[in-house]
Amino acid sequence: MSTRTLRFALSAVLSAGLALPAGAAPPRAPKPSDRVPDAVPVEEPAKPPPWDADERPSEAAPKVRGGPVLALAEVLDSVEHRDPRMESAELGIRGAEGHARGARGAYDPVLRGRVAYEPIYRNAFVDARVEQPTPLWGLTAWAGYQTGVGRKPFYNNTLDSILDVDDRVGSRDVRSAAGTLTAGLTLPLWRDRGIDRRRANIRQSKMERDRMQETRDAKLLELEVAAATSYWTWVANGLRLEIEETLLDLAQTRDEALRRRIELGALDPLAGVDNRRLILDREGRVVAARRAFQQAGLDLSLYLRDGAGNPVVPGAERLPMRLPEMLTPDTGSVEAKINEALDHRPDRRARMTLRSQTDVEVRWAKNQRTPRVELSAWVSRYMGRPLIQGFSRNNAVIALLFEIPIPLRASRGQLEATRAAAASVAAELRFLDNTIAVEVRDGHQALEAAYRRARLANQEVELSRQLAASEYRKFQLGAGDLLLVNLREVASADAATNEIQAVFDYFVAKAKLEGALGRGVQPVTP
Repeated sequence: MSTRTLRFALSAVLSAGLALPAGAAPPRAPKPSDRVPDAVPVEEPAKPPPWDADERPSEAAPKVRGGPVLALAEVLDSVEHRDPRMESAELGIRGAEGHARGARGAYDPVLRGRVAYEPIYRNAFVDARVEQPTPLWGLTAWAGYQTGVGRKPFYNNTLDSILDVDDRVGSRDVRSAAGTLTAGLTLPLWRDRGIDRRRANIRQSKMERDRMQETRDAKLLELEVAAATSYWTWVANGLRLEIEETLLDLAQTRDEALRRRIELGALDPLAGVDNRRLILDREGRVVAARRAFQQAGLDLSLYLRDGAGNPVVPGAERLPMRLPEMLTPDTGSVEAKINEALDHRPDRRARMTLRSQTDVEVRWAKNQRTPRVELSAWVSRYMGRPLIQGFSRNNAVIALLFEIPIPLRASRGQLEATRAAAASVAAELRFLDNTIAVEVRDGHQALEAAYRRARLANQEVELSRQLAASEYRKFQLGAGDLLLVNLREVASADAATNEIQAVFDYFVAKAKLEGALGRGVQPVTP
């Protein structure tokens, strides 16, 4: 969809008006049927030719650009691969993977050892063993070796050694000259059987990796919407700048013609003064429009980067030749789109993963309220010559350990805290669902409104062009006023600016709706 722009319209009006002799018929304005219904003012010729009274204006030649057109796809690609904020999100995934690897390390085998010395009896005792925790019901397997030397045998078969919670080795006695080999198992019967801290950390670390991936996708979606908004702002401000420059060119070109007519005595000198005032006013508008375009370029440079990751400020030579076509908005069921968004939004999936993590924590906290009951069993093999007569070389022990904190304040308080955290996450998830529904509804309505506004603004541009042409013709014939000519030209420029704004709103609303649906911003080719 393309139309003749304000630059074409106003320049054509000026060229035709200055070229017509005094009694000639005014040029015929383009009919609305000559225009495409969904047109957007995008093509801007430098100097369009005048037309005769019975001729239709020729199509404007496209404005020449000095560089490759900057497309939205290039900006989106730069955001995904070179934006530091995406790099930060990727590092978050790597950090989660590191935590997951560290959680799995809780099941690495552990080598423990100790050396004891009794100065009174001049005895020395050495104890070394390997423990292997497993995720199977919290079962722990271990094997060790003990030996002792000195003037007197070392015995340690007391209740304290059997209930050695930290080491879980059992009887640590030395009853043979070559030491003792020991191997056994420890199985929790109540607490830590269905879930323990190790298994909870592993599950949560796996979920955290998935959550960081979803967070990364959510960040990309957020940046794509922001980049698209910045891109269309840059394009719209560039087109507005060209409209203001065209308006200034009209006043400057007309100033030369008015000066000649004033010298010939055919026009009041005040008309020349008024036109020079218009030039100053329009120069101010150009300065303001250029500043807005420069600022839009700087904002866009935060998303557009070179291969080294440095911001790139695009110039006017990279502006697109035309704005893309506006497609008729989809009038399908909004409720279906909301359900689609709830399924595809990465930030919602990340929040759901966080809720699952809190559920694991609540389950572990519930498990901590139960008593600690463990069953340990081990066998021993005495090596070498027995130090006590009548002892068998083989031995077996079964021990039952239990621990019951009477008030259970620590575990109850921990459970209360984890339940509160889980409820908080669930409340945030409900609010996020409400927010997603509002964003989808608002995006759908904004897209339809912008589309209708663009259609209406297109018609307004056509009428403003006709009024500007007629008013300038009246001024050429001496029946008009330069002030009215200026008002008509400015009104025509404002109408074209409004059309650009409506189309800008359409594509921004389109990007926001795509972000709200979780699809990702789709590239649009100008």
